[in-house]
Amino acid sequence: MSSSVFLTQVYLKHIFELRAFLLRRVGCREIAAELAQETFLRMMNYQHTEALHNIRALLYQIAGNLAVDYHRMQVRQPVHTTIHELSPHDIPVSDASDPARIVFARQILEQLCHVIEELPPQCHRAFVLHKFDGLSHADIASQLGITRNAVEKLLIRALVRLRRVLA
Repeated sequence: MSSSVFLTQVYLKHIFELRAFLLRRVGCREIAAELAQETFLRMMNYQHTEALHNIRALLYQIAGNLAVDYHRMQVRQPVHTTIHELSPHDIPVSDASDPARIVFARQILEQLCHVIEELPPQCHRAFVLHKFDGLSHADIASQLGITRNAVEKLLIRALVRLRRVLA
């Protein structure tokens, strides 16, 4: 069996449980996914050694070590910094005052508003309740008298139409 086929099989077999393990450790789905990828990259270094007696244990050992490293890094460099904590030369420059950018943003906003207004009535109601009123899918379903699955389909339909404007 080639090493790429072997690695693919190991990846497909363990990626979901590894991500869940890392999610419990770091508390962020995106960080967990990145650490899971890094785990497999590091595991590739062990392919030609005796370390592959128990692949699952090796993956968990690497993932656990990466999670610990992540937490150590967070202690040294917290991710969350407010704009008020930055020194004046560290504050990012904004191009919000660029007239061309303002005009472009207004045009996009007008197109998005038009698309929202043109949505079918049920789709429009579900979208407004979710995005503007902040209701959950379950709350929208009970308010509109439809299933939660139907709400999800309506929201997907709305988002697909809106994405066309942004494409």
